[in-house]
Amino acid sequence: KKMYIKRKGEYMREQLWERIEILEQGGVISQKVAQFSKKVTDIMLAELEHPKQDKMEMFITHLAMAGKRAEEGTEENPMDEDLLESMKEEPNYEKALKLLERLLGETDLPFSKTEQDFLSVHICNLLS
Repeated sequence: KKMYIKRKGEYMREQLWERIEILEQGGVISQKVAQFSKKVTDIMLAELEHPKQDKMEMFITHLAMAGKRAEEGTEENPMDEDLLESMKEEPNYEKALKLLERLLGETDLPFSKTEQDFLSVHICNLLS
């Protein structure tokens, strides 16, 4: 009888998908936002070489809540300008923006500039 050992990425994917499903089942996010969040999870796990689980959990939870706000037309307070400016100095910032653009291309949810700023910071953190 063969033992099947899960690769780290598969285990993390299960954990992240479960987190999304809990939000969906609890009525916190819609099915549309949940499906988008799962798709993003899969893209990010494929793109990132060694994603840290805690950073991925923060990112995916933020993404799901940002998706909810995009659907509802509500918005976070804008990001602190100094923080945003310092992020732009990060070596991975351009790469983070390209990745964010690709992720947002997977949905028609209208993410505001503010939400995109916050998401780009999370992606930057994941890339560092």
